[in-house]
Amino acid sequence: MQWKTMQASSTTIQADKSDLTRSHLVVVQCRYNSTRLPGKAMMILGGIPMLSFLLKRLKAGLPENRFKIMLATTENTADNMIANLGKEEKIEVLRGDENDVLKRYLKCLEVFPADIVVRVTADNPLTCPEVLEYAVNEMIKRKVDYLKCENLPEGSGVDVFSARLLKQLGVQAKDPQEREHINMHVLKNKEKYNTYFLPFGGKHAHPSIRITVDTLEDLENVRSIFKQGDIEPWRISLLDIIKRMDPSVI
Repeated sequence: MQWKTMQASSTTIQADKSDLTRSHLVVVQCRYNSTRLPGKAMMILGGIPMLSFLLKRLKAGLPENRFKIMLATTENTADNMIANLGKEEKIEVLRGDENDVLKRYLKCLEVFPADIVVRVTADNPLTCPEVLEYAVNEMIKRKVDYLKCENLPEGSGVDVFSARLLKQLGVQAKDPQEREHINMHVLKNKEKYNTYFLPFGGKHAHPSIRITVDTLEDLENVRSIFKQGDIEPWRISLLDIIKRMDPSVI
């Protein structure tokens, strides 16, 4: 797939496939006791729990020989069902501290050493696997330590970290908020790190479309995308999501 980015030339950039032999780590962070909508990971989307929907979407869209998916949840009893669901989806599960999410990521790196780590949050069930892979390719090509997708529908993009940067943050990030929200320290100190903000253009450039799930209203909004009779709805493309949310897109 080709992705158009907002560059002066407005050209379409072909994803760089030069690093197909290396495996990268995709960490899905999830806990049952979400602050804004507790239990949302188990709420139904497309006929299955929302977390299952996300995991199936990632498995279906990412090359298995290139990406290792791990589910990082907490040691709380409430998250037993999260861990069990991950195992049912044949995803390796790591359990750790509830609030020190950064520590969970570092533990995932100990289990599966990788040069690149992609952050996926379970409140984004429509995270786009093609965007994820393209973002990793761009990070490799640009030789940066942190990359963030911009100008996409909210809830479809990802953050990408080098393992080196995550290990640095393990030492440098002291504020509990920065350890819970692992990109916060980088975003507050962009001048200290080698970062790139990847601006998408073309038909995918719809940042006003919201497909993240923080509230019941958000959940109903995302549910409304799917039609009766959709088969394996987790395979829907980002462009089809945009078209269903905004019929003016052709």
